[in-house]
Amino acid sequence: MDFFEHQEVARKKSHVLIFYFILALAGIIAAVYGLAIAIEMFTGSGDLTWWQPELFIMTAGGTVAVVFLASTFKTMQLSGGGEVVARELGGREVDIHTTDYHERRLINIVEEMAIASGVPVPTVYVMDSEDSINAFAAGRTTSDAVVGVTRGCMTLLTRDELQGVIAHEFSHILNGDMKLNMRLIGLLFGILFLALMGELIIRSAFRGSRHTSRNKDGASAALVIMLAGVGLLAIGYIGSFFAKLIKASISRQREYLADASAVQFTRNPDGIAGALQKIGGLKAGSSVAHPMAKDASHLFFGNALSSSLLATHPPLSDRIKRLVPSWNGEYSAVSLPPITEKEDRRRSRERPAPDSSGSSLPGRSLPGMFLDGGEGKVHLTDEEAIESMSALHPEQIQLGEEIHASIPEHWIEACHTLSGAQAIVFTLLLAQDESLRNAELSRLRQDTDDTTYQVVSDLFSEIRNIHSAVKLALVDLAIHSLRKLSSGEYQRFRKIISDLIHSDKRIDLFEFTLLNIVTRHLDNYFEHQSPPRIKYRNLRSLSNEAGIVITTLAAMSHPDDDNAIQEAFRKASNHIANTLGTEISFKSAEECGLDHIETALEKFAKATPTVKKHLLEAASKSVMADGAISSREAELIRAMADAMGCPIPPFVRTAVLI
Repeated sequence: MDFFEHQEVARKKSHVLIFYFILALAGIIAAVYGLAIAIEMFTGSGDLTWWQPELFIMTAGGTVAVVFLASTFKTMQLSGGGEVVARELGGREVDIHTTDYHERRLINIVEEMAIASGVPVPTVYVMDSEDSINAFAAGRTTSDAVVGVTRGCMTLLTRDELQGVIAHEFSHILNGDMKLNMRLIGLLFGILFLALMGELIIRSAFRGSRHTSRNKDGASAALVIMLAGVGLLAIGYIGSFFAKLIKASISRQREYLADASAVQFTRNPDGIAGALQKIGGLKAGSSVAHPMAKDASHLFFGNALSSSLLATHPPLSDRIKRLVPSWNGEYSAVSLPPITEKEDRRRSRERPAPDSSGSSLPGRSLPGMFLDGGEGKVHLTDEEAIESMSALHPEQIQLGEEIHASIPEHWIEACHTLSGAQAIVFTLLLAQDESLRNAELSRLRQDTDDTTYQVVSDLFSEIRNIHSAVKLALVDLAIHSLRKLSSGEYQRFRKIISDLIHSDKRIDLFEFTLLNIVTRHLDNYFEHQSPPRIKYRNLRSLSNEAGIVITTLAAMSHPDDDNAIQEAFRKASNHIANTLGTEISFKSAEECGLDHIETALEKFAKATPTVKKHLLEAASKSVMADGAISSREAELIRAMADAMGCPIPPFVRTAVLI
């Protein structure tokens, strides 16, 4: 399966989760009703019969209300994204400018994986008080995702082992598991909340009994309250059982999938298998001592809890044998890291300075790009293009490493600062046409200051001709820093980029889609926007919007050649007709204005992953009509995909089609 199919499976798992949740709620309601009957019998009040409709309705309504309110509270709390979970687990955000060897290595691996995946760089957290080997990914979308690791994971693993663990966590991000796992935390909190209520009631009753011990009526009331508290605590354990059952049923197969995906990404089973073997050989294993771990146990790379009953993860030995069938069953001994680590040579290569003429592409010599004569052409078959964007391959991981290593140091430093990240985005939004660009720069000078104007002008001469993979990598790196803007600073930044691309009264399609990428990710983050609800489940309901997108791509790919435009559109429309039996019509230039494109992308953002997949396959057929995909075409497809909420990796020629 590919990203889109995995996301579809995860989406359908949400329905299974709700079904299990309703079953658990029904069991808890029955237990609460039984507790109410027991209290009546103990106190001698009421009808003293087992079936009391009014009492049942009251207890059922009260239980549902408590569980619903608790789940809603937790879900609202989690609207802050993965950072909320990371902080609750005792995580510390790693400074992007860190000079610590292990932290720098971790940041590099996460940035490389993000570039390879085509997603914004997640914020990285370290759980300093945890010496075990474990990791997690949390967030509602790629806009607010975080990756967290324990200190043991960061310091005790080799680079290949750590890369395997991070690849496992990125699999959860890309396959839709992360969103499902966050929803699981919110729903299950309502079930577990009854146990918290029981504890509070017992403590309250115990304190009250000390003051009313000489008063018979008061003592009896305290005893009844104590009984209610003990009952709710017991019911809470029932809820805990159901919670573990639900997490185990949802998580186990997804962990096997993430392990397999990590191997597919890295083509190195020894990396992730080595990490699992070290967990088995480490006294602390993968256990997490933080109290929050029991609520978030299904997020982790390994079993965070010592109990094996209804564990959220498969047995360690089973996971290793699936990765390395020849494993002899012995776990690796783990020693403390050296006091002084050697420099990570692979990451310390000298970064090239950009050619002052702007003609040198940092991505030109990258393995797997197959650039043609400096024109930014990637020669792929239709099948390779579709395969390249629907799954992450070792070639793309290698490409992510190479892009990260080849980006000039001052570009990286710019992406890591608030002012520099804004300047990078301003630069990428500048028009290629000189007269239009001068108008944009003039507006930028009015809206900002002379220093920002000069920095952007200088950067443009360096960045203007770089490959699309590098451009979008810079965006992914910059968004991480832009999340650090204050609310007021973000509103100013948003206004400037909007004014910047509207200043010449003409908006380039790539500028428009890039603007959508930046604002979508940052709006999601700053405004805590929920992921859009699924509204469209087949392409037939979006045939008009599909026609707009495909016509636009065909026209952008073959300007001034009507026959080539028609042929590109025909290939895409035939693919949709043959695959889905749905017809799409060619649109006029007036029907493909930017406002129409924006509406089309907004609707596709509310479509199922399968619908998005069919559109992107048709898009690839359109731009591949001439047997190659240019840098500009790749920019557009990837930018449009990101604007729809399904970022795709860079296009590469894959050695093996999986």
